[in-house]
Amino acid sequence: MKRLLVILSAFTLASCAMMNINSHRMKAAQRKMLDTRKLQQDGQWDEALAMAERMHGSVSKSITSDPRQKSAAGPMVDLQPLLVAWENGPYAELKSALQKKDAKRSGAAFASLRQQCVNCHAVLGKTQVVVSEIP
Repeated sequence: MKRLLVILSAFTLASCAMMNINSHRMKAAQRKMLDTRKLQQDGQWDEALAMAERMHGSVSKSITSDPRQKSAAGPMVDLQPLLVAWENGPYAELKSALQKKDAKRSGAAFASLRQQCVNCHAVLGKTQVVVSEIP
């Protein structure tokens, strides 16, 4: 019985640690998104592109470390397709706009990227997690 309690306790602690790590990674991704925008607005295009790649790393690590999560509706949802859509859609558009130093396109890409973040949070029922507005 003691063994079972120890195993369950360890599993519970590991689950909590994973949630905290993923929460930290997503908060880091949000900071990096805002830093990317600031660098882009300041005309530091290469630095903005590098920061966008770091933002991608935070999002990707968070999702790949725990790809199946409970949705707002109850059943488990696989976040991998959402990550792929984010990578091939707004993130790819943002990278392209930053590489071409296109301020107009990058502004639209930031808005699209943020909206996809909001949509994913809604799927997971994490609407209390506020994704910062893009300045």
